[in-house]
Amino acid sequence: MSRLLLALLAAASVTACATNGDGSSAASSAIDTSGAPQGARPVDRHARAAVEREDMLTQMAFWAGEYQTFPNDLEAAQKFAESLRRGGRADRAAQVAGEALGRFPSDRPLLNTYALAQLAAHKPQEALRPLAVLAQAEPQNWRARNALGAALDQLGRFQEARRAYAEALTLQPNDAGILTNMGVSHLMEGDPEGAEPILRQAVAQPSAPPQARQNLAIALALQGKFSEAEQLERVDLPPAQAQANIAYLRELLNDPRRWGDLGRPG
Repeated sequence: MSRLLLALLAAASVTACATNGDGSSAASSAIDTSGAPQGARPVDRHARAAVEREDMLTQMAFWAGEYQTFPNDLEAAQKFAESLRRGGRADRAAQVAGEALGRFPSDRPLLNTYALAQLAAHKPQEALRPLAVLAQAEPQNWRARNALGAALDQLGRFQEARRAYAEALTLQPNDAGILTNMGVSHLMEGDPEGAEPILRQAVAQPSAPPQARQNLAIALALQGKFSEAEQLERVDLPPAQAQANIAYLRELLNDPRRWGDLGRPG
């Protein structure tokens, strides 16, 4: 049976900023096509706008072509890296964003994409510094603090992670994603009792994602509250899968040393 996964929501809830000035320029406003091959076609603004309505695979293919044609175009680099990240190609996204940062080192949306790609690739050490830079440079950026907490959690630095989540919650109170991450932080440290009230608060929010309920079910089951845990599992999962998950957690409860089998955050 496959391992259950504790689901950190950093990658899903952090988006690149799109403001201009002070090193935080929008990608589309800082285009430099001087590195395009001689005789290259001009940038097709209409096509670039239209591709945003296409599926992610189409977007990846389109922006790959744009990046190849216009290697010094910030928008092409940013959009290609971001489409790769959202399409599940985290390692490649980090590579593209890292290359582009060599040409645009002060662009914060690009730095954000690089950090999130590294985080999604389970390379939290590489994500840590750029996320800290973003958090310091943008005092109101709760998303950067949320992602910073996720990176710290992946490194096992749980107390520091929770401080980052607390800062994020100060800026974005009662956010279900941040609360879920904070609850998961307690679960990763083997503290389901500490996780439960935080995850209950996350589940109570109108925007609560399925991961909040699933992680609350894990916290409850690890305390022996199997009936309520299975009810929560059944909200988002087929009955047979929910039952199998709870059976697995029953086994896990008999051997707390295996709590690491819950898995790395996704």
